Amino acid sequence: MATNSTSTFPNTDLSLAVSAGVYHDIQHFLFREALLLDHRRFDEWIALLSADVTFHMPARFAREIGMELPAGVDCFRDDRRAIAARIKRLQERTEPNGGEENLPIQTRWFIANVIVCPSERDEYNVLSYVLLTVCRAGQAQNSVFSAERYDRLRRSSRSFKIVSRQIVVDQRNANVDIDMYL
Repeated sequence: MATNSTSTFPNTDLSLAVSAGVYHDIQHFLFREALLLDHRRFDEWIALLSADVTFHMPARFAREIGMELPAGVDCFRDDRRAIAARIKRLQERTEPNGGEENLPIQTRWFIANVIVCPSERDEYNVLSYVLLTVCRAGQAQNSVFSAERYDRLRRSSRSFKIVSRQIVVDQRNANVDIDMYL
């Protein structure tokens, strides 16, 4: 799937606008999600996922814009259960181990260029750009990764739920810890 394609959102007219209120609410949701991930508040973050959620990261990166992804080639394609298992492993890696704490990586998520398009009733297609900085203990310099995200959000009683997410990383052959892209 090409990053400049709307095929992630079939039949979506990117010129279709949503109200300013809906746009603000979705943008706030994305910013809140970033804060939860940066502060490792994973239990609260998992609550943002719908029961039928899927996360997908194709193995083909954005440098090959315009080329279709061969069927079945993904870095990962996870459902809610697999995502919860990833979170559990992350939490276990950062728990104190024999008096020595494994220091987790520190991330900072920056969400920009948000485009929101109406989809089905109470669902929205959301395109956003992500800049992710990663600081590892003992390293003097941060790593920086960028990606384009395609989300499908569903309005819930109080906010939104993530129904699906596709993450297309810009770096080719980057040493990317997949768990950073939850």
